[in-house]
Amino acid sequence: MRLHTVGTLAILILAAFESVSSFQVGVGRTHKSLSVEHSFHVVTPKGPEAIGSTTLAATAAETPAEPWTKPRLHNNPLVRSAVLLAALMLTGISSPFGKLPAAAMASVHVLSFGTWFGTVFYTTFIAGLTMFKALPRQTFGKLQSKLFPKYFALSSLTIVLQLITASRLPGIAAASSRALGVSLVMTLLNQFILEPKSTKVMFDRYEFENSDDPAALETDEYKKLRAGFGKLHGMSSLTNLIAFVGAVVHGVLLSSALVAP
Repeated sequence: MRLHTVGTLAILILAAFESVSSFQVGVGRTHKSLSVEHSFHVVTPKGPEAIGSTTLAATAAETPAEPWTKPRLHNNPLVRSAVLLAALMLTGISSPFGKLPAAAMASVHVLSFGTWFGTVFYTTFIAGLTMFKALPRQTFGKLQSKLFPKYFALSSLTIVLQLITASRLPGIAAASSRALGVSLVMTLLNQFILEPKSTKVMFDRYEFENSDDPAALETDEYKKLRAGFGKLHGMSSLTNLIAFVGAVVHGVLLSSALVAP
């Protein structure tokens, strides 16, 4: 079996695992019961008269989510990421994609770099700061919790495409691939560890801040959450900045290759 076939199968298997994982999350969500009230009426000489009422109701309470199966190794985000990257590298190196003409490879590389650089620059220095100043703090946090997974996923994908195409393009310095490799590691660290943890701590903080108990903000647990969020957020910002520095380094080296005689 050829390597690109193996890579394709790996991607399909990964997609199947993702589907199973999504299904388990869906069936594990909480449900609220419905309340239905029905009244019986009879007609009398004086007109319709209600003679009874039956209420079919249940308290609209949250039902705790229960996992259907035990956590599996392949449902670990890091394992899924490793499988996906291995599959992409295999398909990129051994499939016809890796044998495209130099002009096509250069186009994929430049478009991937432009998408990645523009996304990181705009998110970090324009969109993020604007939303932080214009939105209430909790609204901003909830919005970022939806945007960041897509942001890091897009960054990871475009970096992988650049690494695959860089190996087929003459004139791109080895230092450029090293810069891309560092950026990829930092992005994956954010995508699968720092961002999910910081988001969880953030929502735990919100529960205390939205509590009706005024003393909730004075508890040791809340103070611990605040300190933990600050630490995770700082690490996430630092790794994102390192990834951006890698993008700048690669951009400079790429520009030098374009004008080289």
